[in-house]
Amino acid sequence: MPRTPEQTAALRAKVAQIQSWYHRIDLGEGVETPGHFRMADYLRHYHFPERMDGMRVLDVGASTGFFAYEFERRGAAEVVAVELPSWEAHDWTPRYRAELQQKSLNERQNVDREVMVDGFTVVGEGLGSKRVKRIWKAIYDLRAADLGTFDLVFSGAMLMHVRDPILGIQRMRECCKPDGRLIVSISTTLADQKDPVARFVGEWNQCNWWQMSPACLDAVLHCCDFTHIDHRAHYTLQDVTGQFHDPTYVCHAFPRQ
Repeated sequence: MPRTPEQTAALRAKVAQIQSWYHRIDLGEGVETPGHFRMADYLRHYHFPERMDGMRVLDVGASTGFFAYEFERRGAAEVVAVELPSWEAHDWTPRYRAELQQKSLNERQNVDREVMVDGFTVVGEGLGSKRVKRIWKAIYDLRAADLGTFDLVFSGAMLMHVRDPILGIQRMRECCKPDGRLIVSISTTLADQKDPVARFVGEWNQCNWWQMSPACLDAVLHCCDFTHIDHRAHYTLQDVTGQFHDPTYVCHAFPRQ
């Protein structure tokens, strides 16, 4: 149902109150979130099923929610969107963590609300979401005993932000149904390198750790009990200004049955 002009104005005001947006998302009636990345421009590279009716989907590292709500739009019966419980819960370096802990509780709570909470909530309200549920966990804490298993597990451009991406993939594998799939994208390096190599990209004040070559991610997926990899794609992610360029590798991995 179309919004009234008053509802549109109220939604636009809610969007404007949030200073930190990752995804640029069209909410309809001319309302768009002012995020850095318009992922709708890159959907073709992910080879998602056009329809996901009846599917249970896990979105790991959902950020402001573009993919979680896209899965719902495609008909997923349930989408569980995973995000860290706080900004401090990232795999920060000791020096950066010490700086964070020097901030007041109010400052830290404001960061959590601005970056981790409010954007996702406003997008869900704007889209009238009914089947997306958000939970707060680190990737290392994903367990099938708690969450059940999923037809599709998705990780979008997130693994470079964890110190142990192999453990992260193992945890996602545990949550994947035997006949399901993991769809994963990574910030990649050495795209033509046949050897499985990873590049350290850590900085003391950034939560960045590893870039993998496509061959490396494929090898890790095989090691973590995904026996078949398909729908490989490469693209260069750009921000809305066109100044940021990030080579990206996407693939579908299927579990050993």
